[in-house]
Amino acid sequence: MALRIFDTDPEAKPTRKANAAPERPDIAFSFRTGMQVGRKPVSLAKWRVVTGDPVVAESIGELLGGQPEEYDPTKKEHLHVLTDASSVEIVVDGSSAIEDKLILWGRTGPLHECDGEFFLSPVEDKGKPCGCPPLLADRKELARSGRGPSPSINIRFRLAGPGYELGVGRLIVTAWTFIETLHEVKEALDQVDGEALCRLEIEHVKYTKKDGTKVEYRKPVVTVLGSYNDAIADDPVYDA
Repeated sequence: MALRIFDTDPEAKPTRKANAAPERPDIAFSFRTGMQVGRKPVSLAKWRVVTGDPVVAESIGELLGGQPEEYDPTKKEHLHVLTDASSVEIVVDGSSAIEDKLILWGRTGPLHECDGEFFLSPVEDKGKPCGCPPLLADRKELARSGRGPSPSINIRFRLAGPGYELGVGRLIVTAWTFIETLHEVKEALDQVDGEALCRLEIEHVKYTKKDGTKVEYRKPVVTVLGSYNDAIADDPVYDA
């Protein structure tokens, strides 16, 4: 015996939906400059790309070198590729593709979120003075002590050339050394009409302080090269 609830109300009977192709996520992949080995953070000389899409992972390996691997099945972006590339050409669609702010994280979310002068959240505090010190050195010291916010920079981009159609990727940067020159990158992007061709690289910094202390670290660097449309017109290798 079958239920007859739709015999008396046929318009209420749901129709079968056609199987739609799965949509790609808003962010197809993420670039990283490091990884966890055991419980220890390790800085990398070449780009590490993480994704949850096997097709994207395979394509990244073909474009930048490296083999897709599952590094953590519990994560949404459970695949990664340790590429052979320390420098990659990318496409950035204006300065609006860069979200930059300062955040102090708590266990359940941001405790403090600002632009350096005014709160960005919560809604009731948005636009009010955030109370951060004016001097950069003091900001860094508060962040180091866990009492002040640190940089949180999110750059959305596509790979230049054949990788353009893989979708939008992102780079999240939390280094003070990056934020110190970020305004120059945004100004250069604003000078470009349309999408900009940029170079994204990992720079190895090494020097000795006056007191003899040796300093060594790696940082991401973005260099704006010019118009992506002009690059396509001048060199067909960019025309994906």
